[in-house]
Amino acid sequence: MEPSRKSGPIGARHLCLLLHRGLLASFIIITLGRALGLTLPPLLAIGAALLLVATALPLVKGRTLAIATMLVAACAALLLGGAPLSAVGAGLADALTFAAYLPVLQILRVIVGELPAMARARAAFVQLPAQGRDTGTLVLSTGLGSILTTGAHAMLAPLLPHNAPEDERRQMALICLRGICFSAFWSPFAVSVAFGTQYLPGSDGLGHLGMGLAFAAAAFLLAWRLEKGGSLLPGVRAALPILPHCGIAAGATILLVATTKIGKLDAVVVATLPLAVIALLWQAPRMSRSVTQTVWRGLGRGADEVLLITVALCLGRLIEGSPGLIAALAPLIGGLPVPLVLTAIFVAMIGGGIIGIHPMITAAVLIGVLGQAASGLDEIVMTQAIQSAWGFAVMVSPSGVTLIVATFMFAVPQQRLLLSRNILFVGLGSLGMIISLSLLNAALRLF
Repeated sequence: MEPSRKSGPIGARHLCLLLHRGLLASFIIITLGRALGLTLPPLLAIGAALLLVATALPLVKGRTLAIATMLVAACAALLLGGAPLSAVGAGLADALTFAAYLPVLQILRVIVGELPAMARARAAFVQLPAQGRDTGTLVLSTGLGSILTTGAHAMLAPLLPHNAPEDERRQMALICLRGICFSAFWSPFAVSVAFGTQYLPGSDGLGHLGMGLAFAAAAFLLAWRLEKGGSLLPGVRAALPILPHCGIAAGATILLVATTKIGKLDAVVVATLPLAVIALLWQAPRMSRSVTQTVWRGLGRGADEVLLITVALCLGRLIEGSPGLIAALAPLIGGLPVPLVLTAIFVAMIGGGIIGIHPMITAAVLIGVLGQAASGLDEIVMTQAIQSAWGFAVMVSPSGVTLIVATFMFAVPQQRLLLSRNILFVGLGSLGMIISLSLLNAALRLF
């Protein structure tokens, strides 16, 4: 009887793994279908998300389960405090987009890593001194991140061989996080900018874009100096063989966003996945079988990320739907000096990210609070502060997609990306932004 008792849980776990992989594969197909106008009915989408979470539970680590449990407890407290139950359904529906996005990035990483062009780029990249790799990674992640955002991880991670030491993978992941975060300051492809345009229509002008780009350039210089400067060109030259592939992927994403109404994350999925499959079949057809096997085996490895993102999105929707929260916070902000208001924005955005709240939700609450409080903050300054703080927050958020994807793509323990020099970068960058935006707000008040 003992063997059968041991085999039971193993069999159940294997069944959950198969179901989890199948659900993720089906969500990719559903995302591709959205480009054709096909969508799941809301109740079916919620049911699919619940099933995905149920199949992920037996696969996750104990630490992940502990974090998720705390987030669920916070969700329960908000529900008891009057938050609508429909907010949970909205969070589960949001999770389906990310459930497709994460495995697609994994597929891209595996395929790109097998292309002959990447093999040539990798051979040149690993011959560079450490400083050349670091500065090259910063330039490439900043450029690709401005269009593909988090998807840049999947294009750059294969520049290191599979057997690269963990310290090298960690260093490259940390620099990629910095480069990608700059897109939140200004890029029309970043969720932060799309959010600002939706909630604050006055923030969609070229002037605001130029201001965000200027602040992103200043943050880039800070990141470059943290890596002790050095020439920016050697790393880019080493990656030249793969840059045409990156350019095609970025161009296809731009075209899709410009000509359709699908979301930006969906656009990355729909634009890059078919192109990656075509590149594999054209340039490395003999690797198709092994790539398929690697992708299928890897689909279950993102269960921790799927669970955290789903619960975090539900928590965020509940916070957004809590009517008394904004009314309670507004008096705390009203009458404060502008530098303190800006400090509160950065602390709330970054602190919220650290405890697992998506920046989108913190931003929505802040806009509501600042709209009711007499803060003396110009709208364009407020928008830039929220977008910049958003960029810093995603670097240190354990349940944020940007950091989760970095953990996944570079195979580095999440805590090694959280406890890093990026904390210093976030602190220095936030301080510089608070001072600069305070001066800008004072100048705008004069004219």
